[in-house]
Amino acid sequence: MVRTKFGLEDFTCFESMTTYAKNDWNETDYRFTTEWLPPGHTGRQEDESNPHGTAVIELNAKTGRLNSVIFVGGLAPKRGLSFLTGDKEEVIRWVEQETGWTYGNEFIDAQRTDHEFSFQTAFGGIPVSPEGFIQLSMDEQKKLVFFSVHGQVPEQAEESVLQLSTDSIEPLVKERLVLVEYPAKEEEKWLPLFMIDDVLVDNETGKTIEDMQEILTWKTAKNKKVKRKLVQLAAADIDENRLFEFPPHPDTRPITKKGYAKVREASTEFLQTYVPKESGEWTLSNVLRSNGVIEARLTNTKDISVVPRMWKLLLDPDSYNVISYQDSSWMTAPYEEFEKAEAPLLSRSEAFEKIKPHVDITPVYMWDGTTYRLTGKVDSSVAVHAATGELVRF
Repeated sequence: MVRTKFGLEDFTCFESMTTYAKNDWNETDYRFTTEWLPPGHTGRQEDESNPHGTAVIELNAKTGRLNSVIFVGGLAPKRGLSFLTGDKEEVIRWVEQETGWTYGNEFIDAQRTDHEFSFQTAFGGIPVSPEGFIQLSMDEQKKLVFFSVHGQVPEQAEESVLQLSTDSIEPLVKERLVLVEYPAKEEEKWLPLFMIDDVLVDNETGKTIEDMQEILTWKTAKNKKVKRKLVQLAAADIDENRLFEFPPHPDTRPITKKGYAKVREASTEFLQTYVPKESGEWTLSNVLRSNGVIEARLTNTKDISVVPRMWKLLLDPDSYNVISYQDSSWMTAPYEEFEKAEAPLLSRSEAFEKIKPHVDITPVYMWDGTTYRLTGKVDSSVAVHAATGELVRF
């Protein structure tokens, strides 16, 4: 079916893989992936990369539906899957057929360019969280070169009508106004901006819904540097015969209170070693199992950059020792030579009055671990320049 559907009659099925992984709903995804080499190729290139034109196709092993199709280098087969017009209506019909979802109800527009389409998952036309996306790209001849589905669509939710407004939760919205330094690429300088730190708000209580964050403190420095190990952050292989028994992935196991305490201890020890003088300036959050390890995020609360200093720690799930880490410096490195930001002149209250008319509260159905409930996403596509008072649009 795959060979005929995507025009792979002259291709060679080089490899097949069965894998499984935990998803955002703490459930297990089961995947069957095949790689197809284009005519004239019998293996990977010297650097172990796939030659241009290689097809990598992933199916959901439980439903049989298509997860993704990738043609390496954007090179489609001569007899590849082609669209007649390549317009939005035709693409939507094809996506509906592949996913079993209905446009306008279970997926809605995200963005579009000439040959690329992006949709997001929804319930009753309202976006959902965790977010899901559908992406599709075609070449100049309207042949499919990329397709991907990520996320789920709720079968049901606690339906409601959004009651929140900027006026009804004004104190909360004002709290979300933060001063950050933002890199302006064209001007090659940092801008001091007042921006809304987006957040989901409970439709009934008017309270924010955020991941738990714990401030870490210590009294002494330590010298326990991490000997970093290579960690493969990818779906785990599983024997094909066992795959169709659909066993739960080990990452779906909860982290116990005792386990969390060990993560906190290891995270604190890491900070005592690498930033010993910054006690009380770092938070621990996003502690979860992923790809066979435990992940934890450390975030600096004093940094006003739009990308604050962060570390993602990877811990051994048995010993709870930190085995690797990644900092956020790679995200700000391109802007190190930018001109420093001007000193802010506006007060927070003055900035809020300017941005208030531009604050958006949009409905989002959020998964709370049991069901989908209606929330309001507080956000804005506008910022206020803290030195000039001008509005900056994104």
